[in-house]
Amino acid sequence: MLDLSGDWGELPSRLELHQARGVREMDAPPAPGVQPRWDIPELVVVTAAVSGRTVREADEGAPTYTADHDGFADAAVASIDAGACGIHVDFGGIDSIEGSGLSVPDNYSKLISAIDTRTRHDWVCDANILRGRNFAENLFPISSGLAETAPMAPSHPEEWTEAVSHVVTERGGRVFFSIHSAAEVDLANRLVLAKGILPQPTCWIILIGYPYTAASHRLATYLAHPRAMVSELVQIVDRIHEIDRDAFIQVCAAGRAGHYLATTAMLLGLHVRVGTEDTVYRYPHRDELLDGSAEMVERVKATAQALGRRLATAAEFRELIGMAPRSAAPAHATAPAGRGPR
Repeated sequence: MLDLSGDWGELPSRLELHQARGVREMDAPPAPGVQPRWDIPELVVVTAAVSGRTVREADEGAPTYTADHDGFADAAVASIDAGACGIHVDFGGIDSIEGSGLSVPDNYSKLISAIDTRTRHDWVCDANILRGRNFAENLFPISSGLAETAPMAPSHPEEWTEAVSHVVTERGGRVFFSIHSAAEVDLANRLVLAKGILPQPTCWIILIGYPYTAASHRLATYLAHPRAMVSELVQIVDRIHEIDRDAFIQVCAAGRAGHYLATTAMLLGLHVRVGTEDTVYRYPHRDELLDGSAEMVERVKATAQALGRRLATAAEFRELIGMAPRSAAPAHATAPAGRGPR
């Protein structure tokens, strides 16, 4: 401490003491390179879930995003053209498709074939595997070679999730754990990962903020405001990274949080899924409705570019999750019922 009993005019100033210590003033910063680069991947995988079922109970006047097979295919192709490298194919909640009289396999074949026919771009098909009367119908999108990835909540029956994990992996695909809360991260680890079935990196898709009521079969974490959104997302991501530091993590732009959730995911170096299956809102603080899934892809692309990230191609997506290139897919994936290389 300075000796305050004498003449203060003889005591050194703050600046003199700083200089004696070799301390830099804020107006004399070191070279900017003293700060290392952040570990943020340049590539961001953006996929789209286009079913539009979030408006099935909306007020009169809400848009109908995908009314039938053609509408679904058109929405998917528009999203691919906008930059999405993959499409989540799920016709659940689309009455005209579920009531078309076609079987589950025929509906998947019709939808995926229609998308393939209408686009020249390569894309990764991610299919819902919950539809059907038996295990064969559940897994048809994978066993037929039509789909390459499939989301799976770890809270489904253990014998079913184990069988699904084996089938998808043996056919060269990837299972994405569908996570609605941190508790499901632990379930995935205990019930599937601990058995050594799945390859590295493990793949996860986080679906929080999805609308629900007391009658909902599955509850997705409520995100009441931005701080709740960030803390909930970070908690789940931290639990995943405790299991697999190199995990591939994708976040759904769901519910009111929508684009804000996608932006937060990209800030954290994660990947995103957008689309009208999970939200209809353009902003969380307004009631403006989206024009469609392609709009969400375009907005995420612009945000990614502003953050210095680039949308991945389908080939880059496959490489990031450890899948073989499409041209080198297993023989059954290029069978007549499958989707061959482009």
